[in-house]
Amino acid sequence: MTALLSVEARRFLARRLVRVLVGLAVFGMLLAGTVLFAKSHRLAPGRERALLTQAEANREATVQACQNGRFGIPPSEIPPGESLQQFCEQIVGPAQVQDPGFHLTSLHDVYLVTNALLIALFTLLAASFVGAEWHAGTVTTLLTWEPRRLRVFLAKVLSAAAIAFVGFVALQAVLGAALAPAAIFRGTTAGADAAWFRSVAGLVLRAGAVAAMGAAVATSLAFIGRNTAAALGVAFGYIAVIEPILRGVRPKWQPWLVYDNVATFIVGHAAQFTVRPRTPTGAGLLVGVYVAALAVVAAGFFLRRDVT
Repeated sequence: MTALLSVEARRFLARRLVRVLVGLAVFGMLLAGTVLFAKSHRLAPGRERALLTQAEANREATVQACQNGRFGIPPSEIPPGESLQQFCEQIVGPAQVQDPGFHLTSLHDVYLVTNALLIALFTLLAASFVGAEWHAGTVTTLLTWEPRRLRVFLAKVLSAAAIAFVGFVALQAVLGAALAPAAIFRGTTAGADAAWFRSVAGLVLRAGAVAAMGAAVATSLAFIGRNTAAALGVAFGYIAVIEPILRGVRPKWQPWLVYDNVATFIVGHAAQFTVRPRTPTGAGLLVGVYVAALAVVAAGFFLRRDVT
């Protein structure tokens, strides 16, 4: 089994699509780091004070315009016990100076965005890995070399999942390394302590686990549908169309929906849009059960299907 896993992993990594898409992802990350480094800069203490003074003056002018009725606020909207000035100050908010320097702690928010993109990337690669085999008609040849279909199925699913996890973590590490110089030399690393690092590492590892599960789902669907497009269509159609409908029509089903539990598991706490959230551990276990159940169904299809 180990030899078969090694073979399938090498076949996965040798595909041109994998090299092209991963190469483009790395290039985009390096380009983003270069652009951020060029645009990011620290404010001199005197310049920061001048900008803060200007921001406070703009705030006072905006509050004064609000008090003069230029915002058109009807008296009925002012909370009882508050004056118009107090209400206007709440609306305008405090004076703020936009920091042009990149904060290393912002990497957590960056990862929240790139997580979804990389999960989709490895889901696509995993679906293509199996779908291309069916399209090219090489499954029969593979079974001639290794006739034990269950071993073939497990090797493909596990190798795709393992590569998705390792590749996901590696690409996020590349992104972090590409953005870090902007914070170190032209921004700030304030707040990037051990607790922050553990939080970011946990976020990446949990999202990497979801990427692995997404790859397992994609390969399983490709085994059922014998097609890359079918696998991707079912996976993304369910997440983008079916689950939003279920969330609106059957809100009590929300604790059992895939997207809600995936989001809770990745961020490490209840997602903002969830009404009846599970714990992150419970959400991850539930998604894992769904993935395993789909893999069992796909294995059953593959074991009984005529591949000629």
